[in-house]
Amino acid sequence: MKPEVFTRFNATTHFPGLVSIEHGNVSNINELREFVNKSGPRDDRTYRVTILRESCVVNMDKKIKNIPFYHQNRYIDGHPIIATDTDAKIELILPQLMYPNDVAEYLIKKYGQKFDFKPENFDQKTPMFLDICEHSSIGLRDSRTGAPTHMKWHTVDYKPLSEKDIVVDKNLNQLWPENTGKLPVGLTRLFNQEKAR
Repeated sequence: MKPEVFTRFNATTHFPGLVSIEHGNVSNINELREFVNKSGPRDDRTYRVTILRESCVVNMDKKIKNIPFYHQNRYIDGHPIIATDTDAKIELILPQLMYPNDVAEYLIKKYGQKFDFKPENFDQKTPMFLDICEHSSIGLRDSRTGAPTHMKWHTVDYKPLSEKDIVVDKNLNQLWPENTGKLPVGLTRLFNQEKAR
């Protein structure tokens, strides 16, 4: 067997309610930017994107031409991956900064209430991450009509951001912890370091 090591990047968009969309092979920052814009929510709510750099050991002696769509992440250029090691990770928050009063305004505009969120309990100069998951279920039958009732409720999670969190806009320009108007240094390093350490 003739093994060879390749580097690839995976990006995953995380949505509320444990839903995620993965893009298995991002080769550069432009592809990442395109993925982020296609897979993000259609409104301006915050969401997370995780980018992983993987070192893949590939068997260069074998090559398969017709790889099923759902198994393409197990191959590089038709050669099977025999081992994978994730050697770097960066997590981004998109697409904007939301401060406590922005969170309250968004909740009222979108849901007509603030739930249990109290903006006065937070530092107004520190942005927050907001995660809302909408749940629905069918309840007992209505005794008058016999039709099943429908219930809807929300799980609202929020937390102040730390200096370790990185917020970027849809063009991946950094907004937090410092508004540089450029790609985050960690993201640039991630893509520039092609070989595993």
